[in-house]
Amino acid sequence: MESLTDDLWTMVLARLPIKIFTCFKLVCKQWKSILESPFFRNLFMSVHQNSPSSSWSLMYYSMTADMVADYECDTWGLNRSLDSFIKSLLFDKYDKHKNRHFNVVAYSDAGLILIHTESTDIEKGVLYLANPVSRECVEIFLDPRPIGIEMNKYCWEWGLVTRTEHGHLLGYKVVAFHKKWNDTELSCLIYSSETGMSSLETSVVNYNISLLSISLNGNLHWLALNNDNQEVVLSMDFYATGRGSNRCRVSPFPDLEKTTKFKRTCTPCQGFLMYMNITKLDGSLEDKLCVWRLRSEGWQLISKTSPGSILTGFDYLPMTIDPFDAKTAYFWSTEQESLLYINLHNGKFVIHNQFEHTSDGHIMISLNDPRAMVSVKSPIIINHIIKQAYFLPFVLPQWLYRIP
Repeated sequence: MESLTDDLWTMVLARLPIKIFTCFKLVCKQWKSILESPFFRNLFMSVHQNSPSSSWSLMYYSMTADMVADYECDTWGLNRSLDSFIKSLLFDKYDKHKNRHFNVVAYSDAGLILIHTESTDIEKGVLYLANPVSRECVEIFLDPRPIGIEMNKYCWEWGLVTRTEHGHLLGYKVVAFHKKWNDTELSCLIYSSETGMSSLETSVVNYNISLLSISLNGNLHWLALNNDNQEVVLSMDFYATGRGSNRCRVSPFPDLEKTTKFKRTCTPCQGFLMYMNITKLDGSLEDKLCVWRLRSEGWQLISKTSPGSILTGFDYLPMTIDPFDAKTAYFWSTEQESLLYINLHNGKFVIHNQFEHTSDGHIMISLNDPRAMVSVKSPIIINHIIKQAYFLPFVLPQWLYRIP
């Protein structure tokens, strides 16, 4: 084995999943050098570009539990869903600090989570940024805070944005935001990894925003209501030049003047924010299942299919669009206790209502691709929470980012 050259080792190691080769850096200096080289990263991504999608979970915000998960892919090589990795990490943290309560408060599109702790014997909480799969974890200190900030005075929500380039995580920003209902100011306490400092920014935002935000490409996206109670998407780019309101962008939903079947919500897919609903397009008398993609110039209609009576006549509710496959969407029926996934391009669908339960309360479902499996929570749990729509996507990227 010692006679093998670096290029041969690179070709061998690049065919292994991320979960396997991450520990190989401890074998020897040669392997560590190979695994950290740009050539290895580019070869790995080239080898796995045609593999099934990377691992992802649709997380229920207040439970740190996934409702739908797809994790059996060649890229990462995981044998369990992402929420089990998160719970294992939180359990280990709690086991070392039994006087603290740990909560995941934000997810990023770089495969990282933000953990907030509340302690019974210290006044202020602690933040951790972590990769639950590799278990890399760093503590974040918000101090020194700007003068006048009292974190305990208001109910602050959390967001996490990242900046990546060529397989490297260049930096991240932790955002604590607060906005009173019907107030015109959105206050954001922003911690930057590049400066190690926190700053307070106040934006004039005449919109009532939701508490949950989606992190995507350095932006946080909120569902919001304008002064006319119309639904819009409020986006804030935390890596754009300028401050405050100059970072903001407002995108009214494309079907505001039409009757829709589902509650409006968004999900990330292939680097874009996506929105789907059943409605009648201009000049049409037939209901269409429409999917839009949010681009810099506004919403772009990318597909429209006839949903048939299965979606229009029953109580199916949308769960998510596959983060790596824009033509696949998942729906759940509380009445039928069944999962439906549909091809958004041709309208073909498959219904699953015969489930085989696993020991951890999940259900394994095989998709069309024999290598692809989807895990869902038990029907009783999904029926209880799906109408609340408090879901956040957590997606592992195609490469393992190291925390700077």
